[in-house]
Amino acid sequence: MIDKIMIDKIKFVLKERGARGLLAAGVNFYLARLLGINIIKANSIAGNSTARKVFSKCSLSYSEDGYYFLAPMPTVDDLNTYYSSLYWDTRAGKSYGVSIRDIVHFEILKEFISDILVKGKVFMNFGAGHGGISNLLWLEGMDIVNVEPSLLPQFYTERWTTVEDIRKLKSNSVDLIYGSHSLEHVQDIDQFKAEVKRVLKPNGYVFWEVPNAECPTNGAQRGRVDIPHTYYFETTFFEKWFSKTLMCSGYEQSHCFDVIQDWKKFEDVKGPVIRALGQIDD
Repeated sequence: MIDKIMIDKIKFVLKERGARGLLAAGVNFYLARLLGINIIKANSIAGNSTARKVFSKCSLSYSEDGYYFLAPMPTVDDLNTYYSSLYWDTRAGKSYGVSIRDIVHFEILKEFISDILVKGKVFMNFGAGHGGISNLLWLEGMDIVNVEPSLLPQFYTERWTTVEDIRKLKSNSVDLIYGSHSLEHVQDIDQFKAEVKRVLKPNGYVFWEVPNAECPTNGAQRGRVDIPHTYYFETTFFEKWFSKTLMCSGYEQSHCFDVIQDWKKFEDVKGPVIRALGQIDD
């Protein structure tokens, strides 16, 4: 039996890709479900065309606030078109659950701010994707709000609230804001920072993991646009943003080695990722 969510997905794919795209997406979905493979890239050509249209005129500029950014910056509509044109293929057969990275981040939060991870506190997962760490903090008793603009399955609806945009959240409503590889996709970093400040409660915390702009393989070090990243952050960005910093450094991606509790051993100033945890109260 097809539920309303599935019908909405079908309508979305049909609108974005037409009948051929819908057929290919359906074949991809069932191949992934039955065989664990993803053969048909229905929109790869269209997706590459969209990527060229959105990003080909962009270059990297640097801000003294500690980040590189696309110039000119693509519009919100252009970015939305890019994501919708590629989203379904790349997510076919994706496993929705907790990953090693989620557990590493959970261990970090437990070590630094365990008093926040309790019943009655509100956790916001920005760019929640598959849910991941939201499951772990729901088990801790926190109230969960996922901010996710895509049409990912609305699973576990009894566990949390999902909204498409942070602007839909009430002011002073969140105790902990979290984002894993989502901050580098925002369209206007200053506007987003203002929204973070607005929704965060006094003495609340923010945690980010982002690609490290100082890593030798990062596009910022090669003068290259890493599609679809719009921002490339240095640790300086978070140090200037935070009023209180609990951690802010580069790291090797310890989750790639199935390392959970020994994540500190992977600190590396020019590692592939930055992990930053702190407060932003004035």
